[in-house]
Amino acid sequence: MPSNASPRPPMARESELARAESELGALENRLADQVARATTEATTLASRLTQVRAELARMQTEHSGDITLPEIGARLQAAAIPELAVESAREKALEARQQALEARRLATQDVQIALHAFQQQTTALTRELSEAESHLKQLTEAAARARREQEAARNRQAQQARAEATRARAPARAAPAPAASTSSSAREYARVRMQATISLGSDSNFFTGFSTDISSGGIFVATVETVPRGTTVDLDFTLPGGRPMKASGVVRWLREPNDRTPDLMPGVGVQFHELPAEVASVISDFVRKREPLFFPD
Repeated sequence: MPSNASPRPPMARESELARAESELGALENRLADQVARATTEATTLASRLTQVRAELARMQTEHSGDITLPEIGARLQAAAIPELAVESAREKALEARQQALEARRLATQDVQIALHAFQQQTTALTRELSEAESHLKQLTEAAARARREQEAARNRQAQQARAEATRARAPARAAPAPAASTSSSAREYARVRMQATISLGSDSNFFTGFSTDISSGGIFVATVETVPRGTTVDLDFTLPGGRPMKASGVVRWLREPNDRTPDLMPGVGVQFHELPAEVASVISDFVRKREPLFFPD
């Protein structure tokens, strides 16, 4: 009846066969020692039997009246050394060992051939995998470089956009009004912070705001109601501690409301135009007496 048990792994079978072969080899060695001792014992017995037979023959001549000697001599004359019939069995064992050795040698050759083929295949596969891994690594590194370059490009674009937005939000400096006492072709005006209500009117608009920045060249009007650039406006304002002033100017730049920069007030930058000498003198005195906040380039 076929067994339902699954075959044991080759390694387990080899271990069991090696153990069995070791035990059988030990038994064969013990048997060989016993056969050698038995053969030596048989040789000794054969020598003793020959000696005893010769002695009995001599004694029968000298003691012919002893009736036991002939009987003993007859038994020993019929006695023979038993034959140790192991050669046939030993020949069979040697033949079987020779056949098993040959079978194992052939099987070993088959294993070597299979192992060589396996090593060639694994070497080829290892080479292909190394090439594929190298190519994938190159692609990964190229993709990473591309991502870094794209990120750097996006950062540069974002920086440029922020710079442009900053420049767009920055108030344009009003051009200085010409003055007879100025010896330089490009005059710088110090600006001072002020809080002064101001009314601003144009041909189509009239609204009020307050000024936070003034110089001899122009004024900033903080207001959410703006007018287009280039619009000519009339200004009514009063300097702190002074009398009401009137001036005209041109809107040079705008600052739109921006949620991202809530600290920057929206408004318009107005450049004074044909500022009366009296008004220019009052503004210059006011600016000169106040500590300037900053000096434009």
